[in-house]
Amino acid sequence: MSDPFQDDGGGEVKEDWLVTYADAITILMAFFVMMFSISEPSPEKFEEVAGGILAEIKGKDAAQKMSPFMMMSKDANTAIEEMKEKNTEMSSSSRGMSFNFDSADMFKPGAADLKEEAHEKLDRVAQLVTLMGVQNYMVEVEGHTDDIPIATKQFPSNWELSSSRAAAVVRFLISRGVDRTRLMAIGMSDTQPKAPNRDEGGQSIPENQAANRRVVIRIER
Repeated sequence: MSDPFQDDGGGEVKEDWLVTYADAITILMAFFVMMFSISEPSPEKFEEVAGGILAEIKGKDAAQKMSPFMMMSKDANTAIEEMKEKNTEMSSSSRGMSFNFDSADMFKPGAADLKEEAHEKLDRVAQLVTLMGVQNYMVEVEGHTDDIPIATKQFPSNWELSSSRAAAVVRFLISRGVDRTRLMAIGMSDTQPKAPNRDEGGQSIPENQAANRRVVIRIER
C-alpha cells in the first residue's frame, strides 16, 4: 500500500489525505447534529434523520453556499417541534436567527426569576449557539412587556421589569457556556408591541397584551 505522505518524486508531499480528513470531519459534525436533533432516539427517527444527513452530505457543495445560520435553522425547528412549544417562534436569515418566547412560559407575573420549565428551551438555544461555530456573532436578549403599569419596590416600572428579565436570560446562557462578551441584555418595556395593547376606545385587548409580553433572543453576525 502506498504511503499518502510519500514524496511523489517531484519534490512535493502528496496531500490526498486532506480530502479524506475533510470528509471525516463533515461526517463527524453531521453525527453530532443528528444526536442533538433526536431527543428520544428510535430506529424510525434514526433512519429519517440519517437519510436527511446523507442527502445533505451529497449536496455539500450547495450547502457550502449557505450561512451557518441557515444550515442550523432546520435543526432549531426540529428541536422546537420536538419540545412541542406552541408559544415559541423561530425565524432565520443569512444574517442570523431569532427566537420569540412567551413570557408566561418563562416567568411568573410581575417577576424576573426564570421558571424551571424555561430551562429546557434556553438550553436548546445555548446549544445551538455553541455548536454552530459562527464567529463574530452577537446574542441580543430583549425583554418586552405589555402597557399595564407596574410599580413595586423591585420594579418601579416596566423598564426595570423588562431589563431584569433580559438579564436573567443572559445569566442563564452564560451558565450554559455562551461567551459572555457576545451577549447583551436589553429592556424594551412596552415600546415595541407585536399587536396593539388596546382598541380604538382605549379598552385593553388581553390576547394582544399576552402576546406582547415576551422575550426575544436574536443571534446575529
